[in-house]
Amino acid sequence: MNKLFVLLFLFSLNTYAESLSQSFPAGQGASYKVRVRKESTPIFLSLYVAGTKVDSVHIEYFMETKTIIPVQMWQQFEIGVNEKGPAEIKKGFVLTKELSSPEIMPAEYLKGAGGGIQVNNFLFADKAQLDKDKVGEEIVEIAAGSTKATHYRTSANGQTVDYWISNDAKPMGLVMLISKSDKNENQNYALELTSLMENVKAKINPEKAVPLSDKGKGLLVRPESLR
Repeated sequence: MNKLFVLLFLFSLNTYAESLSQSFPAGQGASYKVRVRKESTPIFLSLYVAGTKVDSVHIEYFMETKTIIPVQMWQQFEIGVNEKGPAEIKKGFVLTKELSSPEIMPAEYLKGAGGGIQVNNFLFADKAQLDKDKVGEEIVEIAAGSTKATHYRTSANGQTVDYWISNDAKPMGLVMLISKSDKNENQNYALELTSLMENVKAKINPEKAVPLSDKGKGLLVRPESLR
């Protein structure tokens, strides 16, 4: 595949119980295997903390496909967090081996455009909403092994997402996710945890980012198809 869509998942519960730097230690994260639709070649996704500020967290993604023409892409997002409202994706950056510097993703690339489960349905969900979506406590078998996790389910506009969160997988928490849709093929994917990560050095330095080029734009999915 010559384009990768952005996969954004929930990262934590009750983050203000402690400081963001304590909840999200820099360099820690998780690796996942993602299957999109019924494609036989999986996407390997690493999701880790690039850094924190007083009111925001930088999360970096590394996505790789091991096909005849391999694809490698880094994306980093600054996610603003506050106690009174939903998390907000404030800034985004993209980097590939074809780009000499990281490039700034315009606002239209940072959120979905109508339909489907949106980013803020997952990011830093409050306990009341999570309780409404809770299915139950389960033992799940994943690539990383067997773990006890809480199963949640949420639906909107024909898309249903089941996801499992475990304290054993902090700081990200997510151990498995299955999205299904009869309306949009891009919303049919599955993800499972393969391993936890420590001491990961961020690839993208936002201070060195330049405006999005035509080459960078060609590597990203169209804004209207983001979910």
